[in-house]
Amino acid sequence: MIIAIGNQKGGVAKTTLAVHLATWLSRQGRRAALLDLDAQGNVAPFLGLERADDVAELFQAVLTLRPDRRPPLKSFLTAVPGYEDLVVIRGWQKSTTLEVALQQPGARTAPDVLQEILGPLLTIPRLDVVLDTGPYAGVLQGAAIALADHVLVPAIPERASEAGMLDIARRLAGLGRQITGVIPTRFNVVTREHSHTIKIWQDTLGPVVYYNRRAGLVGLPNRIIWGELVRYGRPIWDVAPRDAAAREMELVLEKVAYDAEIN
Repeated sequence: MIIAIGNQKGGVAKTTLAVHLATWLSRQGRRAALLDLDAQGNVAPFLGLERADDVAELFQAVLTLRPDRRPPLKSFLTAVPGYEDLVVIRGWQKSTTLEVALQQPGARTAPDVLQEILGPLLTIPRLDVVLDTGPYAGVLQGAAIALADHVLVPAIPERASEAGMLDIARRLAGLGRQITGVIPTRFNVVTREHSHTIKIWQDTLGPVVYYNRRAGLVGLPNRIIWGELVRYGRPIWDVAPRDAAAREMELVLEKVAYDAEIN
């Protein structure tokens, strides 16, 4: 199973959602691999790891070396302390130059290279791949969306964030698919504009919008804790498991698991 998280708007909690989905899957007894396709490289510090350009180096190996000359995939995988069934492929600044390399005339397409990279991982039983993408509609984000079985779009209920959501919806429609889940994030539950926008999303998109007050599902509202977690280098399960935000994240991910038929 491949799950991509995307929105061309920054600051909408893509990495927060990606890290929590990957660690949550591990806590459920599944294996997970988390790829950081964002040049900001925030997955690593979010999990207490040093940043590295493993994604760019792995892509370059596939682009430039014969299969028998490439380093083994395991050399690009980094274990996550406290999560024995979770590995990450760290991304960082060189992903910017990778975007350029993948657009050169005659270069292999980004989906083709990413598919070759993910191939060995997808042969592992009960392993799910989570793809965290950058805040831009680049070729890496496009490849992630094209290959993913499910696409999640975190979005602040404001116009700048909404434009990114609509762009992904259009790209998926061109592939004959649709967004699996729109997760409202960093919104104020008492702000009329935010509540009105979420209602418009629901009227337009239907149940793919993760907001149902009766069921306790309210996306990921604005809370200080989300901005603090990277400082600790751990997800909320390890920092503040009894915080209300932890339960909100649990409900979001339980719905993701249901919609993606993860069992």
